Amino acid sequence: MQNPGWFLSSSAKTRYSTGALAYFAQGIPMGLLHIALPAWLAVEGISATKIAGFLGVIMLPWAFKLLVGPLMDHYEYLPMGKKRPWVIGAQLGMVVSLLALAWVEDPAAQFGLLTAIGFTINAFTATQDVAVDGMSIDLVPLEEEGRLNAFMSFGKTIGWAATSALTGSMLVLYGMQATAIVCSLGAAVIFVYLFMVRERHNERLFPWSKGEASAKNEPPPSFRQVFSDLNHILWSRASIIIMVIMFFDGIVSGYGRALMPIAAVQVFGFTTPQWSDLNALMGLIGAVVALGLGPFIDRFGAKSILGLTIFLTGIHAFTLAGTQEMWSNDTYALTMMALLILLLPVIMVCSLALAMSICSHAESATQFAIYMSVCNIGATVGSLFYGSVADITSWSQNYALMGMIVFLLLLSILLVRTHGHPEELLKTETAGSRHMREIHRH
Repeated sequence: MQNPGWFLSSSAKTRYSTGALAYFAQGIPMGLLHIALPAWLAVEGISATKIAGFLGVIMLPWAFKLLVGPLMDHYEYLPMGKKRPWVIGAQLGMVVSLLALAWVEDPAAQFGLLTAIGFTINAFTATQDVAVDGMSIDLVPLEEEGRLNAFMSFGKTIGWAATSALTGSMLVLYGMQATAIVCSLGAAVIFVYLFMVRERHNERLFPWSKGEASAKNEPPPSFRQVFSDLNHILWSRASIIIMVIMFFDGIVSGYGRALMPIAAVQVFGFTTPQWSDLNALMGLIGAVVALGLGPFIDRFGAKSILGLTIFLTGIHAFTLAGTQEMWSNDTYALTMMALLILLLPVIMVCSLALAMSICSHAESATQFAIYMSVCNIGATVGSLFYGSVADITSWSQNYALMGMIVFLLLLSILLVRTHGHPEELLKTETAGSRHMREIHRH
């Protein structure tokens, strides 16, 4: 008899643990490429413009996830599940590409190779993300969405926090080769788990195993049908609202991701291990906070909590910009950096829940991938924008610009709220898609 615990359709615990572990795997490249490595490069004297360009390039696969979504919704091997083959294939690619980093003996000297491999790692990571999100939307009951997003964000935060702490020290002590091997092994362990979990009963574990497609899995739609349905969904008022918010959310994330490690090292005097350890500590605290947000998001709505978090982030950035005379105070610098790191997981949880809330069932992977692609395009724009102004602005002006971008995001939310209650709009415009999801489930 098959253990029901290994099937996502029949076990809430398996859904939560799978989401958390899959997102933990996504956190491994993030901790290395987005936190530890930029700080190390800054210590080595690499310019802010070059580091920001590196971050912008390696983030491009996340910006173009929308190209993967239609392929994923159309090309399916239903005997192994709708999205599971894509999940395990992308995870395997992540393992191999992380191991390829061992070829980079000197990241500063082999900057082009480092950038190419970082791009490849994120390509596989982004593909895994699209597949996991599509699988979640397909299998998770509506009342679990907030909690699942909290578990996913918890896993991702723990992943990048642990990885940043570990790799921040390993890069300094042992070099890139040892660091790459350890990161690849971590991703490999999660690959084994993801391979063992199936979506529904009677589906095949291996392509050659006995089993068949679940009766609940419909044949894949045609490309024409996918894009026809998406055209109606995406250009609804609610969907446009989401895309505007996600774009500005991405700009804030990308700008901050480029600014923070460089400023931490070159202005506030952090070493690479110290910066990575601070991210790890605050990431753990932020993960716990984010995990506890699930029930509140389900009750009060992601938009309200996102708006509050964005407001606090903007106040933080302007405060930091206006208190440059206090930057030499180690306690003040540590506190302000820690607070900013703490706010990021909350923004991530709310953004994911907001985007997922209006996704239809039939085109789940494509629709959600488009929303996240818009966010990630914004992140690339944000990183490149910082790189373009870093050499002509002061550090105080850098933080003031971040505050202005944050309040543009807040303004977009507030302007939407003045035009007819967007929460009700979302409920109304997505009633049809949610009804179809309920029909499918029952």
